[in-house]
Amino acid sequence: MADTVYDVTTWAGATVSPYVDIGAVINQIIADIKSKQTTQTTRPGAVIYIPPGHYDLLTRVVIDISFLQIKGSGHGFLSEAIRDESPTGSWVETLPGASHIRVKNNDGHKEAFLVSRSGAPSTVGRLNSIVFQDFCLDGVGSTKPYTPGNSKIGISFQSDNDAVRIEGMGFVYLEHAIIIKGADAPNITNNFIAECGYCIELTGASQVAKITNNFLISAWGGYSIFAENGEGLQISGNTVLWACNITLNNVNRASITSNKLLSNFPSMIALLNGSSENLIASNHFRRVHGDGTSTRFDDKFGLVHIAGSKNTLTSNQFSFSVPSGNITPAGADPTIVLVKSGDNNYLATNHITSNLPAKVVLDASTTATKVLYSATSAQFDAYTSNHSMVPTP
Repeated sequence: MADTVYDVTTWAGATVSPYVDIGAVINQIIADIKSKQTTQTTRPGAVIYIPPGHYDLLTRVVIDISFLQIKGSGHGFLSEAIRDESPTGSWVETLPGASHIRVKNNDGHKEAFLVSRSGAPSTVGRLNSIVFQDFCLDGVGSTKPYTPGNSKIGISFQSDNDAVRIEGMGFVYLEHAIIIKGADAPNITNNFIAECGYCIELTGASQVAKITNNFLISAWGGYSIFAENGEGLQISGNTVLWACNITLNNVNRASITSNKLLSNFPSMIALLNGSSENLIASNHFRRVHGDGTSTRFDDKFGLVHIAGSKNTLTSNQFSFSVPSGNITPAGADPTIVLVKSGDNNYLATNHITSNLPAKVVLDASTTATKVLYSATSAQFDAYTSNHSMVPTP
């Protein structure tokens, strides 16, 4: 085996078993890599392999080198919420499987993996092409809605980074699954993130992120996807369930397309704080009543909430089915789309089906909004005359 490929179960340099503290073992491997790769042109990185098994993590892993790949052999997800709410005496398995890491930090830290390098990026460079792939991070125990919950964090990037990839991972029972600060071209794909307070967070500023083909199943306290100060995000092909909440804060020119979105609560997509020139297209929104209680948003907030300009909402299917007694405020007509503020937003050929009278609403401060075949006359409420509207026949 090349000296750039490490197996946590067989590497001779470990001073502790990976089954006892895989965090300490990975930190020791990173130290070994740094001792061998010592110049600017001799740092190709390495692969750390985690075979199938159950591993405890007592010590936070700190990654401060580029080109590191940490790989397992499967995300091994098992719903621990269903397990904890069920009689399991006859179950065949009661733990996640494959390459399964139990996050049990006893070192005073919250993160399983912290990606951080000291020094300004302009001086020491960004962290590049780090990969997390095909293993499970399990917070072990938590309660709904998982925030604050156990306060545990799966993967946290806190230094500017480029071309990182998180793929095929499983996350369960964490307050925060993935946090990436200062991301340039991250690729977050094919992950299974469930029973966490927050699934994916892009903080600080980010650009051209891809969030694709994930299962995101979060409760009502946090966000399925949160991004701030972003440019050119692509959010596509995801299945977002339970309390779907995609919130973009000062994000421009993002594409949110071809997602399956299901929620027991309002605010399924929110464009906030001047988010502009974004495209929301060809998604299926389904709003139902079910597990959980939240006063965070009422039904006048909208399934889609727009506070920005020059955004396009087109070719989406909205399927609303909530008993009238579960609408808040009581007696209100639920809002499907609320254009809260902004200029020149464009809504076209969206289809609404609802068991209750439902509304597309333009607030008074909005200007030059165009609404074409996206609501019947009865479904449309405009508190401004500065708009164009062609009703759905």
